[in-house]
Amino acid sequence: MTEIIQDNQKRLQVLVDAFDLSLEEVSKVIGVSRSLLSRVLHGHEGINHMVVYDRLEKKLPEIIALRGKAYFHIEAVGVEKVEGLKCSK
Repeated sequence: MTEIIQDNQKRLQVLVDAFDLSLEEVSKVIGVSRSLLSRVLHGHEGINHMVVYDRLEKKLPEIIALRGKAYFHIEAVGVEKVEGLKCSK
């Protein structure tokens, strides 16, 4: 297995874990079966990994939009801290 495929496997696993996504959700967005995506994730041979990774790259915004949890933790800002601020256009 090439280093590029191994790196992409790690990226895919981080994406799934960080955004609390299921392989089912991701596979639907990119138009492949869940089993194919699982085989790609686990490095099975005989698969055109780059086609799957190309689809993932192109659909990344849609995939992230499915996230089950927030990626960044942002504290709420009290009204007293923003009073008097002007929005630039």
